[in-house]
Amino acid sequence: MNLAGIDLNLMLVFDAVMAERHVTKAGAKIGMSQPAVSNALNRLRYHLKDELFIRGSEGMRPTPRAEELAGPIRAALGELETALDPATFDPKTATRVFHLACSDFVVAVLIAPLMKRLAKEAPGIDLRIQPTAGRMHEMLDVQEIDFAITAMGKIPDRFESLRLFDQTYVCLVRKGHALAGRPISLRAYADAAHLLVTPKGAAQGFVDEMLAEKGLTRRIALTVNQFAVAPSVAAQTDLVLTAPRQIAEIYAGPLHLDMQSCPVKVPPGYGNITMIWHRQLAQHPAHHWFRQTIEQVANSL
Repeated sequence: MNLAGIDLNLMLVFDAVMAERHVTKAGAKIGMSQPAVSNALNRLRYHLKDELFIRGSEGMRPTPRAEELAGPIRAALGELETALDPATFDPKTATRVFHLACSDFVVAVLIAPLMKRLAKEAPGIDLRIQPTAGRMHEMLDVQEIDFAITAMGKIPDRFESLRLFDQTYVCLVRKGHALAGRPISLRAYADAAHLLVTPKGAAQGFVDEMLAEKGLTRRIALTVNQFAVAPSVAAQTDLVLTAPRQIAEIYAGPLHLDMQSCPVKVPPGYGNITMIWHRQLAQHPAHHWFRQTIEQVANSL
């Protein structure tokens, strides 16, 4: 397609509607009225000979053609934004929003102290945190997020990464539990009823894989998708919660939980909390500053 015959502002409209899946919200994001966004979409539909978005009960649903275009358009706009950004970045005067994908565990352990630092050193910087929902790589590719912070293994070559900190796992049980007050054996651990934190909802984790190697299984009596709610449940039941030590230490005292070492060894990859970003943004001054800041906060934990 000859770009001379198309208004490139239409790409901004497409990108906003793709992100918001709502015409009015897309308009608010880019400073356009709802009729103006609708008009722009109609012009873009004419140029691309595709409906692009179909209105439904859940908002504007992208067509397969729109899905194909989303990544390249977001990447192109991102490169243009990077090229036009200032060559230097002053955190004291900058106003910017960074989008991160991470678990509530990372929010409790890392983001809270990060916000305290930003309040002092970069008061105009805001953060938007969201879950990855199994789409971490896609979200980074289309710059829906700037960074992902997670525990994971192999990282595709198009991304760069920084290991922030390691985590060990412990067991939390209520005071008075049969396993409280003494080291938990592997057999006693396998025989107990468990509470599992599983963001994706699967009733199985790395613990079950490690138990299976030893010919053991455990009963997952309850699953939840957030670490923040799990300690309270453990405090009121006979369920065993296996959780990262950093978050266990936050809740053990206030909730009167007994903390013991986990008898199951954490496999490589699960214990490393890593920050990931796209190589396209590696040299961006604002991103470079933000990565350094997160690294420094992580080193102080």
